[in-house]
Amino acid sequence: MWYYTWVYQTHITHGCVNKNLQQTIAELVKENAALKARIDELEHPKNSNNSSVPPSKDENRAKKNQSLRKKSGKKTGGQLGHKGHTLKMVENPDKIINHIPDVCAGCGKSLADHESHNIVKRQVVEIPPIRPFFVEHRSHSKECTCGHINKATFPIGVNSPIQYGNNIEDFIAYLSVGQYMSYKRISSFCSTVLHLPISQGSIKNMLDRVTRKSLPTYERIRQILQSSEEVGVDETGAKLDGDKWWFWVWQNVLATFITASDNRAFRTIDEHFPDGFENAVLVSDRYGAQLKTHALSHQLCVSHLLRDLNYLIELTDSAVVKRFRLLLYDSLALKKQMKNQDYSSSNINRSYIRKMTFEILDSDLSNEHKKVQTLFRRLNKSRDYIYEFLYYKHVPPDNNGSERAIRNVKVKQKLSTMFKSPQGIHSYAVIRSILDTCNKNGFTFFDSHKLKLSI
Repeated sequence: MWYYTWVYQTHITHGCVNKNLQQTIAELVKENAALKARIDELEHPKNSNNSSVPPSKDENRAKKNQSLRKKSGKKTGGQLGHKGHTLKMVENPDKIINHIPDVCAGCGKSLADHESHNIVKRQVVEIPPIRPFFVEHRSHSKECTCGHINKATFPIGVNSPIQYGNNIEDFIAYLSVGQYMSYKRISSFCSTVLHLPISQGSIKNMLDRVTRKSLPTYERIRQILQSSEEVGVDETGAKLDGDKWWFWVWQNVLATFITASDNRAFRTIDEHFPDGFENAVLVSDRYGAQLKTHALSHQLCVSHLLRDLNYLIELTDSAVVKRFRLLLYDSLALKKQMKNQDYSSSNINRSYIRKMTFEILDSDLSNEHKKVQTLFRRLNKSRDYIYEFLYYKHVPPDNNGSERAIRNVKVKQKLSTMFKSPQGIHSYAVIRSILDTCNKNGFTFFDSHKLKLSI
């Protein structure tokens, strides 16, 4: 009897051990798979060429062959027809210095009575000494025969016994926003170069005044973008006295509107563009708040998408991802070949690219890497916005214009550190909007009054 009891107990014990071993093996297999996936990610890190990671955060220099640009077949350097620029002499110089030989270098005779000939000209471009220019306004009073005292009024803007003029204020704004200089550097520059001592407090007050004067033009820029047919949008982080803020930009080839906000949520969009862009195709980088914006249509940034696909190819070597990337490159090549009439009429190549892309998005991706599945699942939700640039001539395939328009924020912070007050960050957004819009319309910031007339 005891033998059967021993056999039964041994069987039960071995069964429990086997069950525990199987469970342990299953856990180890799962952990091993997770570790392999993590190793793959570490061996193929994201950088500025295969993702939206900025170049400043690249751990190592990116591989040279990872650029999204393809060879054009053109020679390096200036192309045929390129208009060069060089320093040219002027017909009427401000000052002429004659260099005349007085004595013959050969025999020593005087040349005072000899006429000059074969005059060779050389010009030197110089900056005259910079000194402040003071303009004094005097208000005179006259008494009429009736006894009334008539006193002349000062021009608008001349409010104090001594103050800085509009040109100086615009110049300070340009140094701060256009050249990213800090208050301290501006003060030092004005004192050393302009011989004009300006305190940091005065600089802050000048920027406030320029901002107030610019608000009507700033609002006009917003209205122009709201009624445009193509608008790009992007956002980037910023620091305000140690807190995280966000700069938003809406732009196209004619206008740039920048604003600063304490959030990255849709309410910032709703605050400035509550009616959306009913006439425009909105180009963005797939951020949810941007896609939520009311618009005629949307266009996903193909450059962002190509970088994501490059990363997945490095990570997984997926044939599906490679086919999708090839279709995107075909669409970019097609965009360059299309003429005006091709956008309104049927286009076989465009239809084929769109059809093949949708087949890839609809295919069974269960055997693909999880990151591939995640990207394609997200793209499926906005699949109609991948190739809108092939249906509208004025719509670009990428959001590079918006990235260029907002990159200045990072430069400003690298050179001048973080913003210190809400008013300061708001002033930067307003002035930068006008500066960029002036550049796009062929004006300098100092000619912003012309911009008011042109827009």
